[in-house]
Amino acid sequence: MSRQSTRPSARRQVALIVGAFTAVGVALGVVGFVGTDWVRTQFVTAAAGSDPATFGPVFVALSVLQTTMTLFFAGPILAATLGLLVGSRFVDHGTAGAVAAAGSLVGFFVLAGAGLAGLALVSGPGTDQTYSLAGAVGPLLLSGAATAATGGVAGLLGSRIVR
Repeated sequence: MSRQSTRPSARRQVALIVGAFTAVGVALGVVGFVGTDWVRTQFVTAAAGSDPATFGPVFVALSVLQTTMTLFFAGPILAATLGLLVGSRFVDHGTAGAVAAAGSLVGFFVLAGAGLAGLALVSGPGTDQTYSLAGAVGPLLLSGAATAATGGVAGLLGSRIVR
């Protein structure tokens, strides 16, 4: 086996990171859809009590916001974990950091897109108080930058444990 073939491919490592983020994003999107639809059904459609028309939509909106925050928090956690793992494959610290940062940035936007798409599919009574997707762009960009930085630093750290 030649030395060239034992070196990791930066492109393949970025794809690995993006793939992991994608899997988590799709899962969070499905869980977000199912959970939010269940909350909507319980607290709006099937609600009985003093004023379900007031409480239900607010609770659904809070549930959507909480699920969105979970998406945003998952990014740096995945970036740190995957950055350390992928970074440990590279001897060159700069390459390790760049690969982990790039994969984390792209991966985060795929994760967030899949998760937000799942939430956007929830509609019906009680969903009129949820935030608009356009309103999530600013926090999404800031969270993406933080996730990329986390992945880059983790990649640098991971490269220090090579061989």
